[in-house]
Amino acid sequence: MSTDVVVGRGNPSGIIGPEGQPAHGTNVAGIIASNFNNTGTIGVAYESTIVSIRTDVSEGCKDEDQVCFKSADLVRAIDYAILHRIPVVNMSLGGESALGASFEAALSRAVAAGIVFTISAGNEGGVDPEWPGRYATDARFAGNIIVVGAHDSANQIASFSNRAGLSREAYISAAGAGVLTSCDGTICWRISGTSFSAPAVAGALALLLDAFPNLTGKDAVAILLRTARDAGATGTDTVYGRGLLDIAQAFQPVGSTSVATASGGAVAVTSQRFAYTGAALGDALRNSGALETVGHDEYNRMFRVNLADSFSGAPRGDRARMPELRREAATLRVDAPFGGQLALTSSTTHDDSIYDPAAASASITPWLDERKRQDMMVEFSTGNGVIAMWQGRNGARSPFELGAGDGFASLAQVDRAWMGAIRLGQLTFTADAGVGDRAMPFKAAEDDVSRYSRFAMNWEAAPGTNVRFAAGGLDERMGPLGSFVPFGSGMEMPSQTTFAGVSGRTDLGSGLWLDAEMGWARTGMDGQFMTLSEQAVSSSWRVGLTTFCKQLGFGCQSLTWSISQPLRVESGEFTAVLADAPLRYFDPLTFSERRFSASPTGRQVDMSLGSVHALPNGSQLALRAVVTRDDRHVRDAPPAYALMGNWRATF
Repeated sequence: MSTDVVVGRGNPSGIIGPEGQPAHGTNVAGIIASNFNNTGTIGVAYESTIVSIRTDVSEGCKDEDQVCFKSADLVRAIDYAILHRIPVVNMSLGGESALGASFEAALSRAVAAGIVFTISAGNEGGVDPEWPGRYATDARFAGNIIVVGAHDSANQIASFSNRAGLSREAYISAAGAGVLTSCDGTICWRISGTSFSAPAVAGALALLLDAFPNLTGKDAVAILLRTARDAGATGTDTVYGRGLLDIAQAFQPVGSTSVATASGGAVAVTSQRFAYTGAALGDALRNSGALETVGHDEYNRMFRVNLADSFSGAPRGDRARMPELRREAATLRVDAPFGGQLALTSSTTHDDSIYDPAAASASITPWLDERKRQDMMVEFSTGNGVIAMWQGRNGARSPFELGAGDGFASLAQVDRAWMGAIRLGQLTFTADAGVGDRAMPFKAAEDDVSRYSRFAMNWEAAPGTNVRFAAGGLDERMGPLGSFVPFGSGMEMPSQTTFAGVSGRTDLGSGLWLDAEMGWARTGMDGQFMTLSEQAVSSSWRVGLTTFCKQLGFGCQSLTWSISQPLRVESGEFTAVLADAPLRYFDPLTFSERRFSASPTGRQVDMSLGSVHALPNGSQLALRAVVTRDDRHVRDAPPAYALMGNWRATF
């Protein structure tokens, strides 16, 4: 199909270059389509078909030019491309002025036929591309033309390359300084010029159109412009235009990626920095491989998608291990009716330390808008009962910790809580509830995202010995068991959990105390693309021993050893109905049911040793060392270590 459109000549072979160099067109074609044959270089689109349309002439050229081009011949070349449905046309040529109405009419015909063009920017080192490259931002042809500059091996714009200038919105650069081409087994030619950067972009367009047959040429142009790697001044600039050609990035999804559902809808998959699954799930989602499916990007290109990649691992438990920040509190107490007392307490933490753990938690809890934690509590108490209301902000921790079920209640990360308790002899009955909001940066606050309610009973069996029991429910709209999946992501997993916990402490004698706690939960979930077809059963436990340690010296007052397992899903099954990858691109999607375990691969166990020391000035130093196995319930995860200290002084 290659041809010579110059009237009366009929010779498609170009003029041999200086010193026996292959013809200009041959060098250009080599950049696009050099064979993958273990010799020399490989073309960007090495199995593509080259249609050579010769238009160069020698007569009537400037003295310094070996060849030149006439507008009428270029018009015939474009019409030839239209006739033979050539999708991508590379024009490694340029001049100082527009090419006239006939050429522009031919360009319009080509645009109407869906042809796209890559055109050299020129080799004069100018601030704007030459013609016809400057047509790239003409409203009549915009979107169908990329004008191409040249950069060197250091990704710097070549000294000879015309810059983006007026055409910056449709300009990218590609390798064009010292590139190798036209290898014949014994020799390669090293050449420079925008004539050889433009065909690299033409090859990239060919690759896109071949890999994604649903794309139009205009789509492919837009993708290359949008995925170009930024260079020079930030954003689109007058030197590099949209940036450097980045073929690898062009083959990644652009814009929002959606995954079809069996019901005929779609889930928009967004990879959000702060989306993660609760620690109790460990690596259950990411390890299964069952969430692999296909999705389509903004240009309806099909990609393999692993929905598990939308969730990062839960943050480590470092924040829970941190000593509480030093707080300043003020309390106002007044007598109340019925012989009771009304108390108003307001407190805040200090945040003037660069080691402030509250600041460190910003990456874990991005909805916190300041470091400083503040809270307020109103409490009405009588001889045998109490009613309290609490409100906090910026991660302030609820004071309603009952010793049983606290781990489940804390998953709600509440901002408001209520509690009522009544004591009847050795028994104390307590009911509490709380609600939490989330306010991500630059987004509207989400109200009542999570809530819990709990009923507890405490039995004081003897001095120093008690048993606590608690049961309740947990409602999490952003995901189960402490998961955090922002609304609008398409990946939300609203869940409901019922839980129970028991804890106790007893005096073993000889200055030794035993305390233990166990918790159980059952969780159901019904997400947009995934459900818990078999409810998840989870558990946690802790055993600790405390003794006096004065004999050790160093002002040691108490020594505590404990071993614990944080909340972990023990059983349960996820079910997702997802599209399978089709054998051929345009085959209709078929769906299959995927089932996989909700249990993680590992079991985290924390071993802790802590001590409290009295210092000579009356202050107190608390130390704690923790060693973690299977961190975040991931099997064979590297051991994690933590050493913490807390100094307290009373004035």
